[in-house]
Amino acid sequence: MSPPTPWVITGAAGFLGSYIVPRLLERGTPVVAIDDFSCGREEYLEPYALNPNFTLTRLDIRDTAGLSALFELHRPAAVVHLAALHFIPACMADPPRTVSVNVHGTQSVLSAARAAGVERFWFTSTGDIYVPDEKPHHETRSKVGPFNIYGLSKLLGEQLTALESRERPNAAFVVGRLFNLYGPRETNPHFLPELLKQLRAAPEAVLRLGNLWPKRDMVPVADAASAVIDALEAAPPGMTTLNVATGVAVTMQQILDLIGELRGSPLPIETDPSKVRSVERPHLQADVGELKRLIGWTPHIDLRRGIAELLAAEMAPF
Repeated sequence: MSPPTPWVITGAAGFLGSYIVPRLLERGTPVVAIDDFSCGREEYLEPYALNPNFTLTRLDIRDTAGLSALFELHRPAAVVHLAALHFIPACMADPPRTVSVNVHGTQSVLSAARAAGVERFWFTSTGDIYVPDEKPHHETRSKVGPFNIYGLSKLLGEQLTALESRERPNAAFVVGRLFNLYGPRETNPHFLPELLKQLRAAPEAVLRLGNLWPKRDMVPVADAASAVIDALEAAPPGMTTLNVATGVAVTMQQILDLIGELRGSPLPIETDPSKVRSVERPHLQADVGELKRLIGWTPHIDLRRGIAELLAAEMAPF
């Protein structure tokens, strides 16, 4: 019997990648992990260093020749392309780098996958590509219209993936529009990591935060990892576009209130002008019908459970 064919994961040491890697290894799928560690953390992958099914390569995804050589060596069955710049304030502070990594880098990965004959490809997009709306966003019925460089770079990545799928109609391409992932090991200073950082530093101090009124579809990262794998395996030839979300939106204030309940005391808060975004999307919520039709389930909506698990992992004892 021939050995199982590996999956390549770009951005493997990042937030979502650090959950996908063990999922695949646990079921016996070899993993070729790629990361340049500009954002990802090497310690997230250290537990798998001695696993014979795990290979780690430090590589910039814009290195097309390096990627092509690696893909040719391993001939992967699937590629999960996660590597990107995705902390919006950082993207807006450096648009040229954002376009270089998120657009040029995506084309490099697509080109390497084509040369190696990869039959399954996942591109990580974002709910931030949608035009703001109070209604849940649907993959085809909702309008797209990014209003920052991050969302635009991801929309361009989707278009590159769509072009590749038209040129390779027998391969399966999945565009996964991720909404707001949360859980232990987040690598960017989004709302929850910043909040927990302040709580760890001074548990009784006043928290200095940005806007608390935006509503977001909060997605447990462990469920998102399983959804990525299941969707890529289930997708038919051609291009499939999916929202990866729960279908429920909550305000940041609701999350703070829940943390206060779990800790047994309300959290004192004041607005920090430096953390208030000049342009803020008021409402981001997904229609998850397409995801459920493809894989039969969606990420869980039990925010109390999810936040309790996050606090237990990063604040114990809280």
